Amino acid sequence: MLNLVSTLNIGFSLVIAAVLFICFLFFLKGENKTPLTLTSCGLFLACSAALQVEHLTFMQFGAEPLDTLYYRALLFLAPPLFYFFCRFLLFSDYRFKTYSVSHFLPFCFVWFLPREIAVPFAFVLGAGYCLWMSHVIYSLKSHRRRFEVEFFFLVVFSVFAIAVLMFGFSATYVDSAYFYHFYANGIALAYMLVTAALVIYPDLLNEITDVVSMSYSKSTLTNINVDKQVKRLEELMQQSRLYQNENLNLSRLAEAMELSSHQLSELINTRFGMNFSQYLRDIRIKEAKELLKNEPDASILSISMETGFKSQSNFYAAFKDITGMSPGAFRKSVD
Repeated sequence: MLNLVSTLNIGFSLVIAAVLFICFLFFLKGENKTPLTLTSCGLFLACSAALQVEHLTFMQFGAEPLDTLYYRALLFLAPPLFYFFCRFLLFSDYRFKTYSVSHFLPFCFVWFLPREIAVPFAFVLGAGYCLWMSHVIYSLKSHRRRFEVEFFFLVVFSVFAIAVLMFGFSATYVDSAYFYHFYANGIALAYMLVTAALVIYPDLLNEITDVVSMSYSKSTLTNINVDKQVKRLEELMQQSRLYQNENLNLSRLAEAMELSSHQLSELINTRFGMNFSQYLRDIRIKEAKELLKNEPDASILSISMETGFKSQSNFYAAFKDITGMSPGAFRKSVD
């Protein structure tokens, strides 16, 4: 049974790795999608996919991946590839320099360290990079009015860091079969979490990237008339009612304002104390409250559609989160 579950999860992760790269390459928008970002993303996904292929080979044919230099080399390559992908994606001003190669120096140890030492060492490196990522996300809290989504990923990365560390040190003490099963399913779980995050929060990548940029880089609004742009933003929302477009996202609104996504994100964060998704949701709920009060005969569904929500369930969830009551209860309270 365990073999079947692991095999299915490996197949899932191999397919999702390809899908994620295609989506990142062609569909996910972001100003930090440079050739280096795309290359590091492709290499990291390819490395994790290669690990999964080795796990699948063990489950199908019984070959021991840990006994091969190839598999141990993959274990040493995955952590720095993850680091560079995050660096290039989140930090627009990061440049690969000569000393950056030092992140790959531990890879040299794979050639002469015995398996009992090499495997825990590789997982220590992985845990270190996960903790670094946790620190980066935690540092964003001062730039958010609310921090629930980022906190979730902070917890996930921290738990992964601890799990990776414990897992690496246990590799020399547990049956190697359990090691391969747990590692294969762990990679699949990570892919599931990333996929779910991008489905639930399609703008999450851009938002985290923008806030990291504001936290660690110079202001993007230096040569921008901020007051004029805030007035323009309010006109687009109040007069043009762009919030009614259910497909409105940060990139499209930035294009309408003739700003970059980073500039608009910083503008909203600094002036309104929230990220783009929160700002847009607040605008929509504010308008929905007016409609609920002034149009008593309008259905909840029509109001949710008129204010730009993709579904009535999303409208209910957002309305209750902001007001503490359902749309129906709010309407009764103002009658």
